[in-house]
Amino acid sequence: MEGISGLVRWADVSPNGIDFGRNRDLMTLDANAAVEGAFAGGATEVVVEENHGVEDLCVLNMDLIDPRCRVIRGAGRPGATTMAGLDSGVGVVLLVGHHARAGSFPGVMAHTISYGGFKLVHLGGDPIGEADFFALRAAELEVPVGMVSGDQVVAAQVAERCPWAGTVIVKQALGNQSADCIPPARARDMITRGAERGVQRASLGELEVVQGVVGPYEFEVQLRKPVGEVMRANLDTLEGFEIPAESLVRVSAPNMDLGFRRVAYLGYADRPGVTRH
Repeated sequence: MEGISGLVRWADVSPNGIDFGRNRDLMTLDANAAVEGAFAGGATEVVVEENHGVEDLCVLNMDLIDPRCRVIRGAGRPGATTMAGLDSGVGVVLLVGHHARAGSFPGVMAHTISYGGFKLVHLGGDPIGEADFFALRAAELEVPVGMVSGDQVVAAQVAERCPWAGTVIVKQALGNQSADCIPPARARDMITRGAERGVQRASLGELEVVQGVVGPYEFEVQLRKPVGEVMRANLDTLEGFEIPAESLVRVSAPNMDLGFRRVAYLGYADRPGVTRH
């Protein structure tokens, strides 16, 4: 939701914000724009997977969503939590409303998975964001990324890893909570064209999958607070976690499916007895 057209601040994407109801509609309309473009580009099926982590990942307005698509929503999904609908039969991934990785400036609401919990996340020594997780998971299944929409910072980060992917810049980030925005009605036309082009290029075999980064993976998650007793007790019972410093957790995983879940788990690992991920 942080990369959706017109949204610039945390209150815009929180249920406590004064405009959250309207902003849910804006998120849904950006998704619809991508659905429209995908079908125009030749898609035979479109799956929309919700990926905004409030309200148990149920933010899209189902009364407004394009009836031609299917929607995956809700918490506790199998697989990589927010890519449960992805399999090797998918032709292309379109990233709609995405944001820059943690530590980015001036990326609008830049973070990686947990803004409140994570200061930085690294993979093999390099900073990583949610778009990177998704691109790498898609690559494990030989599925390319064809488009990303959001601000110029996330567009540049996706272009670094997936230079073949189209970028739809709907706002120019001025700071982490400010941007020069294209009005949503015009931005949606841009998303439609970008999605159409992404599907067309996938059909023509013009897109690639990410190369050179393969499992097993080693992540480092720098926390905003030191690891507490509860988190330490939980991690001690689980495979794939080390605590080399008071605010640093090292996470290992054989694939990005499990890797995403293990990293995301650290966002709620401070709850007594909660070890499922």
